[in-house]
Amino acid sequence: MAEKEKVQDKKEKIEYLVKEISRHRYLYYNAQPEISDAKYDALEDELRGLDPDNPILFKIGVDSSELFTKREHIIPMSSQDKVTNPPEFTKWARKCNYTTFLIQFKLDGISIELQYENGVLKYAITRGDGKIGDDVSANVIKMKGFVPKLKVSFSGAVRAEILMFHDIYEEKYNQMQNCRNAAGGIVRRKDGVGSGDLNLVYYDAIALDDKVQFESEIKKVKWLQEQGFPTIKTKIVHSVKEVIDTREYVMDSLRDTLEYDIDGLVIKGNTIDLEDMKRVRPMTQIAFKFQAEEIETVLLDVEWSLSGHNYTPVAIVETVKLMGTNVSRASLANPNLIDELKLKIGSEVMISKRGDIIPKIERVLGTPSDAKDIVVPDTCEVCKTQLVNEGTRLYCPNELCPKRLYHRLIKWISKLNVKHFSEKLMLSKLFDTGKLQKIVDFYDLKVSDLTIFEGVKETSAKKALDNLFRVKEVLLATFVAGFDIENMGEQLVQRVVDAGFDTLEDIKDVSVYELSRIDGFAETTAHYLINGVNTLYQDMLDVLNTNKIKIKGKKMGGKLESLSFCFTGKLNTMNRAEAEHLVAEHGGIAKSGVVKGLSYLVTNSTEKTAKYVKAQGQGTKIISEQEFLDMINK
Repeated sequence: MAEKEKVQDKKEKIEYLVKEISRHRYLYYNAQPEISDAKYDALEDELRGLDPDNPILFKIGVDSSELFTKREHIIPMSSQDKVTNPPEFTKWARKCNYTTFLIQFKLDGISIELQYENGVLKYAITRGDGKIGDDVSANVIKMKGFVPKLKVSFSGAVRAEILMFHDIYEEKYNQMQNCRNAAGGIVRRKDGVGSGDLNLVYYDAIALDDKVQFESEIKKVKWLQEQGFPTIKTKIVHSVKEVIDTREYVMDSLRDTLEYDIDGLVIKGNTIDLEDMKRVRPMTQIAFKFQAEEIETVLLDVEWSLSGHNYTPVAIVETVKLMGTNVSRASLANPNLIDELKLKIGSEVMISKRGDIIPKIERVLGTPSDAKDIVVPDTCEVCKTQLVNEGTRLYCPNELCPKRLYHRLIKWISKLNVKHFSEKLMLSKLFDTGKLQKIVDFYDLKVSDLTIFEGVKETSAKKALDNLFRVKEVLLATFVAGFDIENMGEQLVQRVVDAGFDTLEDIKDVSVYELSRIDGFAETTAHYLINGVNTLYQDMLDVLNTNKIKIKGKKMGGKLESLSFCFTGKLNTMNRAEAEHLVAEHGGIAKSGVVKGLSYLVTNSTEKTAKYVKAQGQGTKIISEQEFLDMINK
């Protein structure tokens, strides 16, 4: 009886898994996914363990719409087998026994087949069920990268991915779940609206006659390029280790610089196997997927992190493994996001982590009926002042709040790049004892004021103060930013200085109208600067009256005057903030992005990142860090 029950339980589990896999495949291709790729993969893996020959494992998801005419594919649009870690890939590679591996990005978009007859486009067909798809030719011809007529008389099919680039997504479609979801919605529009916002990237082709013959996979890619198709990036390596190392590099360093989304690498040999291409899951190539970037978890609590005078919500979630690390905390940004997501304690949520940034909650998947509301604090925990909730931020308005004063001291040491001033051993203790309350108090400190604390030796104290007093001049923008004015970074203040308000008095007396004419300033930002400088003006004068530090303006006629610079990638001799400081000190302008009219992009890498490509495209000169330093030192 017990054995029969086990068989019945197994049967019911298989039926449940088949139903769930079918449902989630439909949502992925035709609507809004409810679960992450990682959780979907786990469903397939569980079914494979219980019933490895189940038919659904050898079918692909159906991408279709009743609005479009159905047409048959020339190349079956099959699914790829996948591996998710180096040992699995190594096992697959040993079976293939390749001496050459082709590595390509696994594009995270909408698959499309473009059919050509005698070099002229005939149809563009979506994936559909792998054999028959939707004819969306009217939309595809509007997309960037579309090639209506080839240079040769080619009859056959070319395969591409429809992608939405990140800049378009952020500008016009960020209300959608992600770039892929936004692209999928546009492709299926009968009126074609938005099709011009999409890009085609090509990676495969098959000929129906002998007029065009492909001798190898790499020559196929070169042929695509010769015909004017924007192609997928392809790399050739000769060992399993090189493939694994490439995946690690792309996943950790390159992925976040791309203009579009990828979720892994496609690995194949250089020999074309037409029979293998007809299989539901080709055996001669495999998807080497990245670690999951999104995963489900449950919100357990919300803590309110206090930085300066700002209270920021931090989600405490059930610990999950995401991109190789255990994650138990995630960013919630501000109180508005809690309301927008309708988030409660107990909600099942999707969290993401891209690159090295803090994980964040993307959306709510479901909320149980007994979930509890999140309590937003209304009183400052330090000074007991009523907090101000502007939705986009929650903060203590008390300028004399001890937490706010202390944060300003830390900011000053940071902006002046003063080394050896330990926050734990010196700053916090000096503040707690009342010896250090305002920035001006730094300049009255003596070695004996520091050595009274446990763990602070005379050598350390002297080194900290020597470093502080060694900074005798600072740029006006650095000086103002060092006073920790709300939303006022050094680059933003530098724009005010560059606009001609190049003394402290000028900035104090500037009007909202004058500031609003400067790039980056709207009315709210203008008020932050004006109110901040006027509130702290006497404190600023007190610092200057010590005669231990003074302001130096932008060097008119400096070596970098009228030149603008953007820094990208790792620098060898300094960090990015120090590099931007050098630019301003020598009369130049530092930019955060590759904008029109940029003079130089500074990078130590020749990797074709989005900034690199954009700089090339608009004619911006690209130089190395050493070349930048030579411009200053010559």
